[in-house]
Amino acid sequence: MKCEECGQEYGLAHNCAGVAAASDVTDVPPAPEGFVLFRYLGEAFRIATWDEVAIRRMMNDPRAILYGIIVYVFVISLQLAIPVIKLVLAGRIEHSIIIASSLAILIFGSAFLDFIRVGVCHCLSKWFAGGSGNFSQLFGPLLLGSIVYVLALIPFVGPLLAGLAWIAVFAMVFEEVHGIAPLTAFLFSAAVGISFFLIEMFAIPRNAAFGS
Repeated sequence: MKCEECGQEYGLAHNCAGVAAASDVTDVPPAPEGFVLFRYLGEAFRIATWDEVAIRRMMNDPRAILYGIIVYVFVISLQLAIPVIKLVLAGRIEHSIIIASSLAILIFGSAFLDFIRVGVCHCLSKWFAGGSGNFSQLFGPLLLGSIVYVLALIPFVGPLLAGLAWIAVFAMVFEEVHGIAPLTAFLFSAAVGISFFLIEMFAIPRNAAFGS
């Protein structure tokens, strides 16, 4: 039987404790008013350092996606910063303008691939791991967490570090949003991330794209 007062299931006897307490939502504050980019940058850095509380805050914050898009566009744009600077320093101004003008293509292409990547991992989490989160809840923390792409600016090892950091953030977000096991989230994220990396590497001739 079920108590109509507190909602607790019981057998022959039941000591009612009164109305059930509401769920703890202290870590999900209401969305702030005005333009508060630095507040969300702080959340982005917390997510980048695997702060599960920050992930839970941003998954239910309707404005996290908007500020996440700002962060995402900025860090993706940085991928063209190094080749453009090199061309400018080499006096190849025309080539640097051509590469800089391809920024929109880079952003939309990256966003399209990342959207598919999130969709694939979402389906894997739902179908094979009993994930309980919503698709829309993933985008706030993931877009903010994309700030780890700034690591790609580090010479030589930057792209590798950025890729590994992104896989770690990706797995952490899926673990928190979908409530799946950490190892399962990591395996899904790593498998999809590596697969898309190989597709991008063989599908896009990077040397030709940068005019070298």
